[in-house]
Amino acid sequence: MTSSSAPNETVAGLNVPLMTQFVMDGYLEFTDLVPEDLNAAVHEDQLRNPEQIRWSPSTATNAPNAFLDTSAPLQDALNLPRVQAILASLLGPGFVLDHSYLHVTPAGKRDAQKWHVDHDRSGRHLTRDDLFRFNILIAYFTHEVPAEMGPTLVLPGSHVRDLGGHDLSRYRNIVGQKLLAGPGGRIAFMHDSMWHCAQPNLTSEPRFMFKARYHPTVPQHGHFDTAGWDSPEIRSLFREAAQRHPWQGTAGDQALVVRDAWWKYLCRLDAPQAGASA
Repeated sequence: MTSSSAPNETVAGLNVPLMTQFVMDGYLEFTDLVPEDLNAAVHEDQLRNPEQIRWSPSTATNAPNAFLDTSAPLQDALNLPRVQAILASLLGPGFVLDHSYLHVTPAGKRDAQKWHVDHDRSGRHLTRDDLFRFNILIAYFTHEVPAEMGPTLVLPGSHVRDLGGHDLSRYRNIVGQKLLAGPGGRIAFMHDSMWHCAQPNLTSEPRFMFKARYHPTVPQHGHFDTAGWDSPEIRSLFREAAQRHPWQGTAGDQALVVRDAWWKYLCRLDAPQAGASA
């Protein structure tokens, strides 16, 4: 599945304050993208679809887009102009769906998933390319997910942390972590180096989360409204982020240096290609 947004529609997606938040925290969460009736239709499809098209190790291999392929309401939700515009702001025009799963946390499931990242550096150090060319994960919650239902747990700012994905599993709770709990109809757009994990579902109802990964086909800079990218207000936001995520700056402040270079790359229409000399 490719983007249906034309290049001149991408500016309507994200502006500088929103993109600043994405760069600082590694994700954006929206509650107003999907109309209530359409969201309800997607949830109904989740409830009545047979177990074999929900996520499992076998269906992940044999039919990675099984739920998306069979749910017309979900296709309509993902093709909403605002959803497409946000994706195009982050990825550029022509982005491509890599895969999608309908994740189901059964009622009464008491064990938590381990911290992990979908973009696994496998022991390598953080590089410019890890940030400058990134995929986007969307997490779509069709129904209300309170804390006791096992919402996805994320660590804001972790996308610029210099640590390989396999090293995360030894951690349990981390200062600054956030549960993506909240009302139905929410969509979170996450950098694929973001630390995240599913949580226990202590309720009597299943918890659904539709996840899709999209990857870019063009360099990812200049695809949003860059007006004010270097304003005093934006500089202040970045200073606040350094206070919110002080652990980002460990290992010689490498993460903050890379993050600042990434911000300039995202905002400059004449930026060099990722991996090139600054």
